[in-house]
Amino acid sequence: MPPSAFPVRSGGATDQVPGVAEQPGHGTPAASGWPAAVAAAAAAVFVLDRLTKFWVSHSLSLGQELWPGAPVHIHYIENTGAAFSILPNLDWLFLLVAAVVVLAAVWHWRRLAREPWWVQAAVGMVVGGAISNAIDRFTQGYVVDFIQLPHWPVFNVADSGITVGMVLIVLRFLLQGRSDG
Repeated sequence: MPPSAFPVRSGGATDQVPGVAEQPGHGTPAASGWPAAVAAAAAAVFVLDRLTKFWVSHSLSLGQELWPGAPVHIHYIENTGAAFSILPNLDWLFLLVAAVVVLAAVWHWRRLAREPWWVQAAVGMVVGGAISNAIDRFTQGYVVDFIQLPHWPVFNVADSGITVGMVLIVLRFLLQGRSDG
């Protein structure tokens, strides 16, 4: 391969040859496709959520609990609301929000490729959770929730991915604001 096909260092900066990009998450957007951390985190949250919901809904009766009294136990419910059972019976709104989240991530994928891996992973967690819960709402009219903590509403893996992802995204904005100011 001719030397011009590789990035060349000159004066501390990397000059990119057209069509050649650095690895995502390291300052230069990828030439095409999703940043790897977005795709990996979205897939991980999606698959883990689908598998755990399948296990709960096929192993337990509605309302049944496993390990009641334990700090974390399983309590199978069908939730028509948002995360933590808020705003019940607004499926159209939740499907719209999920679509906006996914479309926003697609729209900004080039910008995401310039973000650190943990921001990409955070976006992927939100996308994976939104898609998984949207599938449930569209096909069943509810989501399967089953993780029960003391004094906390029942939730699922998708809800956890969305919540952790959003906390990390807000943290990124706060950290970015501090370094700009």
